[in-house]
Amino acid sequence: MYYGNIISVLSSDKEKAGKIAESLGKLHENEKLRIYYRKKGDYIRSILVPTEYPEKILQAAEAVSLSSYCVLYLPIVPSWTEGELALLITSSGCKGEIITEMPESDVRKLFKGLPLEEFPIHQTPEEFEGKEEDKGVVYIDKAFVVKGVGVVITGFSYTQVKVHDKLKAIPQNKEVEIKSIQVLDEDQEAVDTGIRIGFALRNAREDEMKDALLLVKNEVKTVKSFSGEIFLFPWTKIESGNYHLVANGVSVMANLKINGSNVDVELSNEMPLSKRFIVVNVNAKQGKPRIAGYVIPK
Repeated sequence: MYYGNIISVLSSDKEKAGKIAESLGKLHENEKLRIYYRKKGDYIRSILVPTEYPEKILQAAEAVSLSSYCVLYLPIVPSWTEGELALLITSSGCKGEIITEMPESDVRKLFKGLPLEEFPIHQTPEEFEGKEEDKGVVYIDKAFVVKGVGVVITGFSYTQVKVHDKLKAIPQNKEVEIKSIQVLDEDQEAVDTGIRIGFALRNAREDEMKDALLLVKNEVKTVKSFSGEIFLFPWTKIESGNYHLVANGVSVMANLKINGSNVDVELSNEMPLSKRFIVVNVNAKQGKPRIAGYVIPK
């Protein structure tokens, strides 16, 4: 059974991000979110490169929320974008490494007080192998019809799924059945966490699945409102209001009622109750970080 982990390569230098990704895997899907793969036995590494950053912060935030490891490229002369990406990695809780030619002491000083201060520093990415945590969900990025097969979705698995398993599509709250599984164009009977998947579905219509964000197992708790603890960066200027929350590759609008370090959250769509949600303020002034912090549900 295939298993794997998902890595984001982050940089405002799109060419440099592509070269780093090529050292970790082979380009397989050349779209706005580029996906590279490396397969070794039953292990498959997926590398994500959000090509619309810095223009679109949500694409980068969604990619990072899909990842358990982040590779940040730091140029000799950093700009505000590197600071914003550092805040994004911090808010996600992602582990990772820094690729740079800067002296190590300068990098540690630059990221003082952030988790990145302790990240390994290299000039080229290190080889490693990991496995994604089982969150009981499957992220969906595409839905379409294949003649003779029916409705098919693609995405990433964050739980073990077998043929004939039944999962619930969010936000439709509709049960669908896994008719067949493909990984890298090969039929599979089951798939483990951290894998780019193609599922053919039973009891699903294309128009429904085009609006679906996730498949979730029955035991996964989904909510439309919750309370939590909010962690805002010192330079963040946000008050109660509407912001984007990002988790599991999905960004949703949310109304936040902030009272000190406590927050009440009302989501626009019912979502799984994740361990943490990244808070994004897409309306921040140009040059100011759009990553405001994160929320940990109670």
